[in-house]
Amino acid sequence: MHSLVDDVIAPYFEAKKMELDLPPSQFSIWTIDCWSVHRSKEFLDWMKQNHPTIILFFVPGGCTGVWQPLDVGIQRLLKLSIKRSAHRDIIDEALGQIKAGKPASEIKLNTTIAVLRDRSVGWIVQAIHDINDPATIQKAFEMCRVGDWNRSHTPIANNSIHMAIGNSEGPILH
Repeated sequence: MHSLVDDVIAPYFEAKKMELDLPPSQFSIWTIDCWSVHRSKEFLDWMKQNHPTIILFFVPGGCTGVWQPLDVGIQRLLKLSIKRSAHRDIIDEALGQIKAGKPASEIKLNTTIAVLRDRSVGWIVQAIHDINDPATIQKAFEMCRVGDWNRSHTPIANNSIHMAIGNSEGPILH
């Protein structure tokens, strides 16, 4: 987890702050699931010590399918792409044997670890290419919806969240 935060999450937030001309002290929100490692005292203390400007927002258990963009709009597409690529390899292998004159009863698919290992790299690369589209990523955030609110930047950009907060009477927090 430490290397993920140090090498990916924190540099991303810092780059965005620079891009948006925000001060280094600007807080960032990282939305993660309630996995026990994420909630451990050790990890939370480490985050406070090493990345005090990153606020952790935990998605409640059982809600990742509603509020996590990866679960809602990305992983399904990745899995479908991998399935299509694997299916294409199976068809190509079987057709190759048929074209070589092998009787249908003797067609055997190579399911050895070495072959599946080598093919799986191509499946994953293809899946990444299939989802590497800003519109697809934006749609995943838009699909994370509770009522009128979604995880995209649109409600924030059009000021609807600010207006709703300003026009509502929230609880007094002590």
